[in-house]
Amino acid sequence: MALLKNGAITAPPGAPAAAQPLTSGDPFASTGVAADRGANRYGVCSIEDFPPGINDLSATHEDAGGFYNYVKQFAAPNYWYQDGGVLSWIYGEQYDDWQGTYGFDACVAEYHSGHGTMDGNGVFWMPMGGTWGGSAWASSADMRLGNEVARYLFFSTCLSLRIGDGNSPIRTWDVANLGLRMIFGFESTSVDSPNYGAFFFNKWNANGHKFTKAWLDASWDIDHHQAPSAVACGATQAEAQDRLFNEGIFNTAAASKNWWWWTWYDAAKSIDAPRLELPGAPRTARFAPPRLTPARLAELAGHYGVRLGSGAEAEMGPHGVVLGADQGGPRLSVDHRGVREITFAEADGAGRDAPSAAEAVRIAQDAVETFGLADRVDLVADKVRHQYHAGGTAEDVTDPRVRETHVVFTQLVDGHPVVTPGLGEVRVGIDGAGTVTTIVDATREVDRLTESAPAAPAAARSEAREPSTVDEALDAPLQRLLRRLSAGGRVPAEVRTIPDSTAVGYAMRGDNGEQVVRRTVEVDCGAGLAKRYVVEAPLR
Repeated sequence: MALLKNGAITAPPGAPAAAQPLTSGDPFASTGVAADRGANRYGVCSIEDFPPGINDLSATHEDAGGFYNYVKQFAAPNYWYQDGGVLSWIYGEQYDDWQGTYGFDACVAEYHSGHGTMDGNGVFWMPMGGTWGGSAWASSADMRLGNEVARYLFFSTCLSLRIGDGNSPIRTWDVANLGLRMIFGFESTSVDSPNYGAFFFNKWNANGHKFTKAWLDASWDIDHHQAPSAVACGATQAEAQDRLFNEGIFNTAAASKNWWWWTWYDAAKSIDAPRLELPGAPRTARFAPPRLTPARLAELAGHYGVRLGSGAEAEMGPHGVVLGADQGGPRLSVDHRGVREITFAEADGAGRDAPSAAEAVRIAQDAVETFGLADRVDLVADKVRHQYHAGGTAEDVTDPRVRETHVVFTQLVDGHPVVTPGLGEVRVGIDGAGTVTTIVDATREVDRLTESAPAAPAAARSEAREPSTVDEALDAPLQRLLRRLSAGGRVPAEVRTIPDSTAVGYAMRGDNGEQVVRRTVEVDCGAGLAKRYVVEAPLR
């Protein structure tokens, strides 16, 4: 069982250093003694049922629950308001620390999951679950947060932390910020998903990521076509930058807002147009189970130059294992799914120009070849993703620079890509100096391929016309989505396809892969709101 020391997960006494089986780590780095309710650490709000005129959501309670269920292991959150219990008083200055326990300024880390939008003046708006004081909305213009307890805000909503189109975190949040350290949100419209909160803590705990990287990587594992963002504040530029990229333990101290620094990534750009032909005879793939024995983990460590220390034996914990964390040099983490992440270096933040996309692909291909990552699986260089950063003061903001470029190699199975976000891929991170900073290997060897079992008896199938195009295949799940959204009384006025999001390939589910058609769409939800959804149809 792992222990905590100064906020870091360490091995029990007598266990070899650098081989750390992971249990849950406390993001407050406490002594492990559970805090009582009202400890002013966490507050949570989520809304699925909105007033008439706004389409309801379906995954926000589970999203917020992923955050809530992780942190409650260490301290009972002050509250979790849902639906009609989420009212505008929670966010307004008058009651945001009501009775020293309730409201968005009563706790250090606050999480909100629901709808969100931003107007032309850079003001962020959230519809509430009901009306209070004549208002069914809360806005950043009316918030004053951080003068009491709040230090970290998580907005799992659309457009909560915009960077583009003349916006900046300073424009939206400067007036509201009275001591906040960090804010997490989205530059783009986001997908209605149950996984943001849980994935954030999995990245933080299992992969050892700092808060910003955990937030950005959690979004990647949900959908590749949205843009997560994060911002940090500090008295100086260096302090704000250090906090943004290195803060990984919740801190109760207020931060100066003299300087702001933010980072985000855009939707990944495909290198080549995807193949969208439907397969003539769909197949099911069986993937070989990940081998995560101590011997295999030691072999992986040696392969990447990770030092284990004398006599170290690596064993998987319930959340994974971290190797080489205290030894200097590369660090390897393996999560419960068997995804391997190797950190060779932190990104060089010296402001060098990023390598071109072609040069980044060349560097990444060299890394794939050096470590033999395509020896047992088929990979194709598929996407390039840039992580940007910028910042400044209320008077002057810098132009964005590329901090890191990620080249994504997608795994092919029988010539078709794996389309599950965050799985069936190798992702290589490259900084401005051309240094390979990280490699994420989420591939699985294919054990066998079999013909897919028919979804219906032959007689029934003969009466129904098999889809001949991607659009035909996706029509049924899209209509089901629209019927569900319309059940609340409002029919969506518009549905648009997110560019570059349509794919035909294998969805990886545990050890199995099923051929599917997948697409991300954006739905008009009324009242100036939108939300993205993933529609997927099995091919049988």
